Amino acid sequence: MSESLSRSQAALLGLVVLLAVCLGGYGLARVADRQGFWADRVELAVGFPDAHDLAPGTAVRVRGIDAGEVVAVEDPDHDGPGAEVTVRLRLHPKYAARLYADASARVHSSGVFGAKVIAIDPGNPAAGPLTAGRLKGVKAGGLDEAVAEVKELAGDVRKTAAAVTKLAADAESTSAEVRGLVKDARDGRGTLGRLLADDDLYRDLKEVTADAKGLMKRADGAVGTVEGEVKNVRAFVTDGRETLRSVRQGTDALARLPLVRSYVEDANALLVRPTHRRERMAYNAADLFEPGTAIPRADAGDHFGAVGNWLRGVGDKRAEVVVVAYADPADAAQTAGAALETTRKQAEAMVASLKAQGVHKLGWTARRKMTPLGMGTNPPPVADKDPLPPANLQVLLFSPP
Repeated sequence: MSESLSRSQAALLGLVVLLAVCLGGYGLARVADRQGFWADRVELAVGFPDAHDLAPGTAVRVRGIDAGEVVAVEDPDHDGPGAEVTVRLRLHPKYAARLYADASARVHSSGVFGAKVIAIDPGNPAAGPLTAGRLKGVKAGGLDEAVAEVKELAGDVRKTAAAVTKLAADAESTSAEVRGLVKDARDGRGTLGRLLADDDLYRDLKEVTADAKGLMKRADGAVGTVEGEVKNVRAFVTDGRETLRSVRQGTDALARLPLVRSYVEDANALLVRPTHRRERMAYNAADLFEPGTAIPRADAGDHFGAVGNWLRGVGDKRAEVVVVAYADPADAAQTAGAALETTRKQAEAMVASLKAQGVHKLGWTARRKMTPLGMGTNPPPVADKDPLPPANLQVLLFSPP
């Protein structure tokens, strides 16, 4: 049997509850103030030659500290030389106030999966405060630039080696001529033989011989220098290959970790399953999507529905679905990167349509696994016996025996 509170007890309880609510609100206000929720953010802009996969919400850091995020990515106003993509940033005033006129921004990858981050170098206080509201975008360096520099250096080395070789050949020719001239003098042939008693001629010949020897020494030194530079270039290339091999081994090992492999798409593991039965439906990408995009055509719903009806008739709950899309390798209108992203979005569109039809539901809680995979212009790992269009989308059903 419960007892009702007296008036004084009820008043005390209400006071305690009110005090707790006030303290909680004060704490939230302090946290929000510390995080800068009440502060007006400062908007800045930075120009880059390309967008580098940036999107609204991308983190912005100043000296490695989170200071804001990307709010918009705008196309350049022209396509001529010097055209830049404008990326608009929103920064906390505390960090924006510490940026100077020579501040710059660079895009780099962060984390295991290479998420894009904009890193801002505040610049030098001697340059004065930042008043223009626009930062200078610095091009991100990468392996391609390093390889290009190595190739350029190798080209310079080859040119130098050719010049030194020509110099050595000229010196050898001069030395041969001098030796022939001395031999004629000893044998008394020609003008030199007749003027053998002339001391001035002897001194001239001695000077020419000394010059030829000096020239040969300089040529030998130049050849040795070039050979040393070539060895350094070869060592640099070897180190680069070893580094790339180590990176690839580390990436492969990381992809096999239990917590990571579910997020890494391995085309061979998804498409090559020797222990499963394989069934499929294949479509020309032009029948499903608008050319060069992942936007479904107005009449694509019939095809999506046909795939859904087929999968509903599959009774094996262990069967898995893989939707893979390929781009036409001969399509010059798309780069390899654009083709890879377009096919990935096309496969995701088919999976989204199938899930909207409820095909993945096997009961109250069970769900059929459906994996989208974009291959771009890469060839399929399984040889196709049936001819397919160069740009196609396949719905594959793998059933265990």
